Amino acid sequence: MVTHSRRSAVALTVLGLFFFWALVVDPTARARLPSPGLPEALPLAQPKSPPAHLPQVAAIEARTDDAAAEIMTVQSGDSLMGLLQHAGIAPAAAQSAIDALAGKWDPRALKIGQEIALLRDDSGVKQLHLTPDLQRDLVLTRGTDGNFIASVMPRDILAVPLRIAGAIDSSLFDAAAKAGMPQAVLSDIIHAFSYDVDFQREVQPGDSFEVLFDQLVDEKTGKIVGTGDVAYAALNLSGKVEALYRYTPPGGYPGFYNADGTNVKKALLRTPVDGARISSSFGMRHHPILGFTRMHQGVDFAVPAGTPIMASGDGVVAAAGWSGGYGNLVELRHDGSYSTRYGHMSRIAKGIHPGVRVHQGEVIGYVGMTGLATGPHLHYEVRIDNKAINPLGVRLAATQKLDGRALAEFRAQEAVTAKRVAALRANSKFAQR
Repeated sequence: MVTHSRRSAVALTVLGLFFFWALVVDPTARARLPSPGLPEALPLAQPKSPPAHLPQVAAIEARTDDAAAEIMTVQSGDSLMGLLQHAGIAPAAAQSAIDALAGKWDPRALKIGQEIALLRDDSGVKQLHLTPDLQRDLVLTRGTDGNFIASVMPRDILAVPLRIAGAIDSSLFDAAAKAGMPQAVLSDIIHAFSYDVDFQREVQPGDSFEVLFDQLVDEKTGKIVGTGDVAYAALNLSGKVEALYRYTPPGGYPGFYNADGTNVKKALLRTPVDGARISSSFGMRHHPILGFTRMHQGVDFAVPAGTPIMASGDGVVAAAGWSGGYGNLVELRHDGSYSTRYGHMSRIAKGIHPGVRVHQGEVIGYVGMTGLATGPHLHYEVRIDNKAINPLGVRLAATQKLDGRALAEFRAQEAVTAKRVAALRANSKFAQR
């Protein structure tokens, strides 16, 4: 399907756009920014490859100059050729435009929800305008000689520090949504804390959270276009504060470290699905289908059907397919004598088959209710030497602890982050008075 709309270009100055955004769209934005002693926004460095959590699709900000431009919105199953033909472009003319884009962008990289502005005439495509990612706009224009010119225009993106905090009444998920936390940020902090925090049993009403992350703003339009890295996250659980800081060690990869410089990443995740509620614990239980009591060798996480299931650790796929009461099952073998099982999947992820190596956090399947299951949930097992143990009782050592120069560098960065959080916290309190 293709959505067509006609949009008029409005000549606004950059100053006017920022004024509108600051005073009308978000009148409290200035109160949430750091105090004058700290920079309010940092230029976004151009990464070698976009972070995985950044939006892969950005809506078009700058339209074609002609008000007759049509906006095509990519939906599931669409191709650029199909979109152009549906808009009335002849196949040969559409192919010429697609070929001209090939040197700047792969037309096969269309994403669902992506917008493409099309300006056409009797000869076919006159101009195409799309935003393949946050960092650039791409414009294809047909010249008077009939040849196409593809131009890439960098976008100026500012990373504006933003603090979000709140009290927990029922769950972290509800509290974060109520506070307006973006889903990508919530997912990041859940993954970071899930090595050590049991969100089902350890998070109680009266607990609280605090997060510092970058909000990505288009400098030209003043519009929020995405979220950047989480720099700091803290949970206050029954009076005990668990604080994490994002840090990239020399020659290493970014990760979350606690205040003493220990990487929180461990060999296995506590929960391999987001938003999990424990519906059945490890131990003896009355089986809801078989009707008798027997050992439940794992933990059941009740989550909606279709929820992605992540590999709880790096490993090799030992089994992937139907396995009796487990339904669709994936079994992974990890370093040492550990193995994990994931049962009742609605389907196994593409490419997951015996012998394939997977990485922690990689999606290996989707929640379902295949096999002996009364409702959608994940049955998760942890085994040592093929003997089932309680997944919630596993306590594994951290994968890295900083020392020497790396620890000193982390301490300095931690101090800067703490000052920024304190400044934003003070500004937030001032705005509420």
